[in-house]
Amino acid sequence: MTHLQRPSPQPEERKGPRFSPARPRRAIEEITSQIQRMIADGALQPGDKLPAERILAAQLEVSRNTLREALRMLEITGTLSLRKGARGGSFVAERGEQASGDQRMGPLALTDFSVADLTNAIRAVTIMLLQEALPACTEADLAAMQANVDRAEALKDDPGQRSELMIQFYHLLAEASGNRVLVALADALVGMLRDWVTRIGSVSDDRVIRARRALLECLRRRDSEEALQVVERYLHELHKYWLDGGSQHPSGKHPRRRAPAANG
Repeated sequence: MTHLQRPSPQPEERKGPRFSPARPRRAIEEITSQIQRMIADGALQPGDKLPAERILAAQLEVSRNTLREALRMLEITGTLSLRKGARGGSFVAERGEQASGDQRMGPLALTDFSVADLTNAIRAVTIMLLQEALPACTEADLAAMQANVDRAEALKDDPGQRSELMIQFYHLLAEASGNRVLVALADALVGMLRDWVTRIGSVSDDRVIRARRALLECLRRRDSEEALQVVERYLHELHKYWLDGGSQHPSGKHPRRRAPAANG
């Protein structure tokens, strides 16, 4: 009688630390905490490769999209190095690559939120600003926003200044609303986005410029429906761009792989 030999598990499944399921409400925060704790405890060493995405997502009992959000934030903090290609994967960063100094963005630690959290916050604030600014903005407000976009478009060779101008658009939009509370709220968002761009670089193409010009046209026509569609399309693209990690650093130099993509 022939005995069927039980297939041996893949190396990724039989080696290394075992991850616990993450609770859905704060799954991203729990994933980042687990990985950071394993590194601190020595269960994961610099250069170690994490399990494949499908295996890790199954162990954590989360979707692969949620896992990618968490891994991306750990890359931004310098904890992990995400590599593409046949020999790619998620690796614990070498000691010399790991980020030092402040790991906060405004009042939040970088691992307290996900790329989706930031994108959703930008969406909520932008929609609020548009709802107030659409009926209230004056020709002077429109001229100020137009000048902001024109200056940003002209600064292709200075990504740092270009990013600062594009982020300041939120302040100008809030000013157009005439609501000082919204100006303060927009300025808080501007501060966080400035920290974000400083860490991970700026969008290197003209998608932000195109979106800003489209929003200006909506403001001129008082077209709230189209304005919301412009915001949704732009933020959908921006979220994917941030998550994928393509960027141009404000210094004009491409950052190390551990710290890619951004812009507001």
